[in-house]
Amino acid sequence: MLEKYLPSERDSWAWRHADLHDVPEIVDMAESMFQPEITEVFTPDRRKLTKHLAQAIIAQTYNNLEQQIIVARDKTTDSLVAWAWLGRGGYTMYAPEEFAEAHFAHIDLSLSTRTRVTVMAQILQQWRLWCIMAGTPVLVSTSIREDQAGFMNLHKSAGFLVRGSFAYLKVE
Repeated sequence: MLEKYLPSERDSWAWRHADLHDVPEIVDMAESMFQPEITEVFTPDRRKLTKHLAQAIIAQTYNNLEQQIIVARDKTTDSLVAWAWLGRGGYTMYAPEEFAEAHFAHIDLSLSTRTRVTVMAQILQQWRLWCIMAGTPVLVSTSIREDQAGFMNLHKSAGFLVRGSFAYLKVE
């Protein structure tokens, strides 16, 4: 697994649950860095993302095992380094296991590749630990990005079974 990437004091960022004050910066990051990846298929709507994110953060406040929305902020500047959103309650048509689905994992693209890999590995670790706490037996992560090879290789390193742009982890 990726234990060497666990959050530590050496990191220049710190993780916490997102709150409503984070929403504008999260949406800004999604728009500025990742929106071009979807515009050929979907019509981005800032208000819709803001609404769903705010509702999910409020729901998380009252039941943190329903979903997980986390942010990493720079310890010095408090700028947004990354954010991730994981939800539960998914099922396939052919199996009884519930799965948690990664909705978003966005990392500031101006960071070095090494830092982005570390941050993403920490996201994967936090998702896995959340699934253990929530009793969710399967974790699913996908990517719509055109260049996803590194992302999927990191999943393989974390023990996921990768099939195309989908990565599956049986959480034990």
